[in-house]
Amino acid sequence: MSNAIWAFLHYTEHILVRLNVISVESLSLSLIVIGLLLLLLALRPALQICRIAQNRGWQVLMALIVFFICGYLAFAYQVYRTANSSPLVLGLSVILMLGAVFVIVVVTLSRSSLQLLKDVAQSERHQARHDSLTQLENRQQCIHHIEQRISQGRAFSVLLMDINNFKQINDALGHFFGDKVLITFAKRMRSFIASDSRVFRMGGDEFVIVTDAASETALFALNNGLLKTFSGGLVIEDVHVDVYYSAGARVFCSEQKPSVTELLKHADIAMYAAKHSRQSLVIFDQALHDGVEAEFELFSALKTALNANQLSVFYQPLVCGHNNEVHGMEALLRWRDASGTFISPMTFIPIAEKNNYIKQISAFVIEQVFAQLDDFLAIEPAVTVHINLSSQDFQGRYLINQLVELQTKYDIQPSRIVFELTESMVMLDVEQAKYMIGVLIDMGFAVSIDDFGTGFSSFSMLRELPISQIKIDRSFISACLDSDKDQAIVETTIYLANRLGCSVVAEGVEDSKTAAYLNAKGCHYLQGYYISEALERDSAKHWLHSHRMVKKVLKR
Repeated sequence: MSNAIWAFLHYTEHILVRLNVISVESLSLSLIVIGLLLLLLALRPALQICRIAQNRGWQVLMALIVFFICGYLAFAYQVYRTANSSPLVLGLSVILMLGAVFVIVVVTLSRSSLQLLKDVAQSERHQARHDSLTQLENRQQCIHHIEQRISQGRAFSVLLMDINNFKQINDALGHFFGDKVLITFAKRMRSFIASDSRVFRMGGDEFVIVTDAASETALFALNNGLLKTFSGGLVIEDVHVDVYYSAGARVFCSEQKPSVTELLKHADIAMYAAKHSRQSLVIFDQALHDGVEAEFELFSALKTALNANQLSVFYQPLVCGHNNEVHGMEALLRWRDASGTFISPMTFIPIAEKNNYIKQISAFVIEQVFAQLDDFLAIEPAVTVHINLSSQDFQGRYLINQLVELQTKYDIQPSRIVFELTESMVMLDVEQAKYMIGVLIDMGFAVSIDDFGTGFSSFSMLRELPISQIKIDRSFISACLDSDKDQAIVETTIYLANRLGCSVVAEGVEDSKTAAYLNAKGCHYLQGYYISEALERDSAKHWLHSHRMVKKVLKR
């Protein structure tokens, strides 16, 4: 019995020893194989890294991984062939497996980091090339694309467009809603534009389309398509919004070889021509260019003239119709150039208004009148001076602040000043006009409506605004003796003004017959060449003095 037990124990010991040899060898091979598989798995992210980074260092790492794979294979074959089960082999197998783990962890993390950096770089490149709000390509990309098209030498067109009523949308519904309008507008344009065209956002509510359309017919066809696209308006947050645009186009032809700057500048000129003419599209041509250049030169000369004291104020008398007494003088701006030639106010005043320079012009006239008023009052104590204002003078409080300052500086009597406003100017913003007129009246000034009858809201304006005087436009006065319709308008205006407690001035009185007719109909005051032309200050003072002396002689 004891021998059997001893034999069993001996056999068991032999089996355990054999199993231990087998398990150590197998474990070493298993660890090497695991490491080999991990290295093989590391090949894919390493290859992706090489594609992303394009760096020689990562290519070296890739080669090392391949070298390690070969080394792992050679070591595994050696262990398997020799059946080496020593602790040293097992230790090396563990180290190789952990090394493979290290490699795949490093490679995987590196790939993730590099991919993240690549995504960030792509996002930054996208943001650098695209508008963040509408996701259209931006100004820089537009310029780059136009440069490419120019280098190709083929005909194309640049179309610059601007949303006309975007400010009203912003003011009425807020800037966040305005942003949504721009986003929807951009999407609608992008869906309409054909594959041969590209649309860009230049900033604000300005967009550019670069298109293969290179003829007037093709451009107007494109414009008709855009008009149709936006004819139904935009629906944003269940709010229906109508949008209207003005566009200017410039066709590129290789013979002229205009630059990017010239193309965009010319498209911009055409766009503003479209705005002023209330057209949806104007195509740039040389006549338009010449007109803009002449306007720019005139505007520059106007600024120089104002700073160099080349502008002066003339005065045209107004007299009472029934007794020829002096009622007032209208201050009229005159510009004599270096050659001594007068430049018509009808030429430079609209340019000053267009370039937001009319406030400086009005400020100059007002200060000149305030400074010279005492000279006229010394001759005719009851005289009033009429000063014309622009719609831009009614924006903000610049005018009021200036009047307060000048009234203190020159100590003038506000009742001696009458401010004249055109009907079209008042109707741009009736509420603002009503407020400003109220302020002027509270300050002691009087207000008159110039060019009365030329608009469509003359009568409602008299009802809404505290007007003390109206001036019948010269277009009705000049033909009132020959036209029954003009006579009806003149007589109705005089009657209406009398009923409303307003005085009436007839401007453009050129002869005695017209003056007699107006006197007979009860017109209060007359103005025109029949009375006197506009005079320089000294001549106006002399006219006042002479007129006063004649009246004294006649009274005797």
